[in-house]
Amino acid sequence: MLIKFYGARGSIPISNRSIRKYGGNTTCLYIETLTGNFVVVDSGTGVRELGLQLVKNGKLKINFLLTHYHWDHIQGFPFFVPIFFKDAVIEIYGPDNEVGVKKALYYQMSLPFFPTRLPDLPAKFMFKDLKNRFKIGNLQIQTMINNHPNYTKGLKFVENNKCVVFLTDNELFAKKQRTPYKNFVKFVKGADLLIHDAQYTEEEYKSKIGWGHSTCNQVMKLAEDSGVRHVIFTHHDPLHSDEFIDEMVQKSKEKYPNYKIEAAAEEQIIYL
Repeated sequence: MLIKFYGARGSIPISNRSIRKYGGNTTCLYIETLTGNFVVVDSGTGVRELGLQLVKNGKLKINFLLTHYHWDHIQGFPFFVPIFFKDAVIEIYGPDNEVGVKKALYYQMSLPFFPTRLPDLPAKFMFKDLKNRFKIGNLQIQTMINNHPNYTKGLKFVENNKCVVFLTDNELFAKKQRTPYKNFVKFVKGADLLIHDAQYTEEEYKSKIGWGHSTCNQVMKLAEDSGVRHVIFTHHDPLHSDEFIDEMVQKSKEKYPNYKIEAAAEEQIIYL
């Protein structure tokens, strides 16, 4: 299984000299199986670059998984080049708890917010509910509800006994929980890699309780309790520079020396 980050920033895309290492594009993840099947997770601004690569490689049968519909996770969709190709076939999965995926994207791509409406796009679309368990090719996918304002899904991907869990926009110890902490431990247990929202420091979190995001320490507790030894922090705060993120990672490494700890960076590739 190949995992590539095309965007790892949270809240809003940013561009300045201090974020060259980790990048400024919002969430987009690409996962490809050993048999060549692939999924695109979220369509933050990083999806623009991914779309160009897919067109270049002639990959126009695309499976999209949207964790939720906050702007930073869908704002790149109107600039995802394959949607303008009539030969493209795009299946889009998303939560159906508050609003369905078709309606969410229809709202986004409508006047006066965007000049091209969703129904006018030449690509062929199929919209599907993001169910608890399903398969795309040989990739097994499981979902769970995260602790985040508006319904958000966490994702688990399994291929040939290799497992990665992606929990973006998740407040592990939220006061008002949709999912209790023990359920996250159970969901993550046995994974080879945990990619988790670690947007805040402990000090920042004090004034952000209820915003739907976690801290590095909270994520490492989850890794410790679930037995995952490889952790990647993601959904970086727009105020955090490369130097700041490096410091967050270093402190976690010092506290947990027996774990492999990283921060997600654009163009970073992981093989499982």
